[in-house]
Amino acid sequence: MTGAPSHVLLTRPRPESEALAALLAPLGLEAVILPAFVYRVQELSVAQPEAFAFLNKAANADLIVFTSPRAVEHGLPQVPASALGRAQVFAIGPSTARELARAGIRARVAPAGGYTSEALLDSLVAGPGAAGSARAFIVAAPGGREKLAEGLGALGWRVHMLWAYRAEPAPLPIAERERLESATGVLSVWTSGNTLKALSQRLPTAAWFRICQGPWVVISERLERLSRAYGPPRIVRAQGPDNAAIASAVRTLLV
Repeated sequence: MTGAPSHVLLTRPRPESEALAALLAPLGLEAVILPAFVYRVQELSVAQPEAFAFLNKAANADLIVFTSPRAVEHGLPQVPASALGRAQVFAIGPSTARELARAGIRARVAPAGGYTSEALLDSLVAGPGAAGSARAFIVAAPGGREKLAEGLGALGWRVHMLWAYRAEPAPLPIAERERLESATGVLSVWTSGNTLKALSQRLPTAAWFRICQGPWVVISERLERLSRAYGPPRIVRAQGPDNAAIASAVRTLLV
């Protein structure tokens, strides 16, 4: 294990990571921002004409789930106002709900204590029952939220995935990788299993070894389970995915 962390690895897109970096700077941590992905909009009318046609019929939209702030950014402009007016709108996580609120859309949020697909499914089980003909639309990126789709299907929903954006590998600047390798110690913040897997495969061995020698902060029980396989000396789960919760977890690691 290395010495006390001098740097913190942040892997969300740069605007989100910079906001968190500002919160952590007073703790004496220098941020290394290395997003694993960049996100590109996908035109639903071209990529998924059948699902898009169903969505455009207001009577077909009973539930619309936005899975992330990026799903709102790239997907909301493509969702007809008539569908939003009729359907229940759910957000996974408070950050997603805030993005919807900025656009004038009031959404229900997955229950506190678990801003995850599982928590959302639990709330739907407890809420209005889904008739066999009810249609749910999940706005996400390809490859994401399969558990949510499967769970809704098991509850009787007819599920349509709306791939409103796609993730592409982001460049990993040499200067940032070298900062990781030369750091006295690195505290890493993980908010996505896909990002964790991608960086473990793409970073040079020396940089990844340095990351695995330091403590990790994760935002969910699932990520905590995934993280154990990489062998960091300590893992702390934040109480939520928002920056305040992450900063609080980081502080516990520095005590």
